[in-house]
Amino acid sequence: MLNIEADSVDNIKLATEEVTAILREAHKLKEDAEDDFRVMDAGSMVGAAQDTASLMSLVLTLIAAITLVVSGIGIMNVMFATVSERTKEIGIAKAIGGKRKDILTQFLLESVTLSIIGGIIGVVIGTGIIYLSNKTQLASLITLAPSFSGVVIGVSFSVLVGVAFGFYPALKASRLDPVDALRSE
Repeated sequence: MLNIEADSVDNIKLATEEVTAILREAHKLKEDAEDDFRVMDAGSMVGAAQDTASLMSLVLTLIAAITLVVSGIGIMNVMFATVSERTKEIGIAKAIGGKRKDILTQFLLESVTLSIIGGIIGVVIGTGIIYLSNKTQLASLITLAPSFSGVVIGVSFSVLVGVAFGFYPALKASRLDPVDALRSE
């Protein structure tokens, strides 16, 4: 292994080419032969590390997006079940003067409550994982710390998912005809 230093950052590429030429000559390689050595510079290693970090960020973002969609579908299913179980209650509320807006708001609040509870559970689990990882041998390599902004962002996305996926079931509940709702069993 050889460590060679260029006289300036601008000359790194030129120095790399010169070192490659000298090593090819010293190893008596023909022009069409592949190098039997490897020349690396610190900039390329930093670039490779940045590429890896970018890829990991993309993968984690995709995993988070898939998780949010799946949890949103779960919230929507729970809300549809709630609407179908409480059809008679919705009919009574509409029959005694309940407005669409009131029923929509009620079911949206229930959806948001579900998603906030899920977000808090996620924060607790995430904090527990951070705590446990800091107690293992991993802590000698990297120490993790929960952040307030991460908690706020996580719970905010939970609320957003609750509103987005709870809106259609809430809208369906608010549009029920009181007579049909009271007839349902």
